[in-house]
Amino acid sequence: MKKLMKIFLLLAVAQLFALPAAEAQNTILKTAPAFKAGETLKCNLYFNWKFVWVRAGDASLIIRDTVFEGKKAMAMSLLSTTNSRADKFFKMRDTLTTIFSPDMRPLYYHKASFEGKRYYLNQAWYDYSTPGSIKINQSYRRDKEPVITRMDYSTTPVYDMMSLLAYARTIDFSSMKEGQRLTFPVATGKRIEPQYLVYRGKTVMENDNDVKYNCITVSLVKIDSKGRERSIINFHVTDDENKLPILLDLTLNFGSAKAKLSSYRGLLYPIMPAVTKNKK
Repeated sequence: MKKLMKIFLLLAVAQLFALPAAEAQNTILKTAPAFKAGETLKCNLYFNWKFVWVRAGDASLIIRDTVFEGKKAMAMSLLSTTNSRADKFFKMRDTLTTIFSPDMRPLYYHKASFEGKRYYLNQAWYDYSTPGSIKINQSYRRDKEPVITRMDYSTTPVYDMMSLLAYARTIDFSSMKEGQRLTFPVATGKRIEPQYLVYRGKTVMENDNDVKYNCITVSLVKIDSKGRERSIINFHVTDDENKLPILLDLTLNFGSAKAKLSSYRGLLYPIMPAVTKNKK
């Protein structure tokens, strides 16, 4: 059970707000921002254990104005924690932060994780000083082990899991066809790896307060160690300018999991539910 909870929570929190971004030259993208400083989202995490949905913890996403290397920027932070019930099997306290420029370029990524009895620190720095090239410095540390570093160069945009949210919320999904996919590179702190976003179509989904919304569904797809494609998670986000995650479904080898939006404030655009709160 401890191992199962660990895998679920890592996937759920890491991917909860991290909808992938397309390459910058893709014509389906919009340039208008989809959020503003002060936006705050909160979600409940659940795990399906022996056909029963168990509340596992909470996550919150906060966007704020900041200054990075003397210039105006924005910061997006994801804070997550397991509850007392889940702590008995696997205790987690994670903080993920990305800092990006007004034109949506990631500048710095930081993930500090206390998971079980382990501490992890992943970081990435982006250097745009050379025209036409991006230098990405990455570092990874586990507990008190030596820090592992690496440097990569790219001529196309590179993102981390948090800055993907900021950029992906500029995607105009209405111009995509079902089954269409986008490829993008992501810096993890250890390496840069390709991942894929597949558009699945439109649906109606419910948040954790029994309010339904018109949504679009997209899948995050990765290549496993044997070269096979594997769908990790299905995202259901509002079909409007906000692109808020209402519900996500995880299909794992041992069962299923989900995360549901419970509250939000500070949105840049109005949001309209498809159906008002259910009457009892």
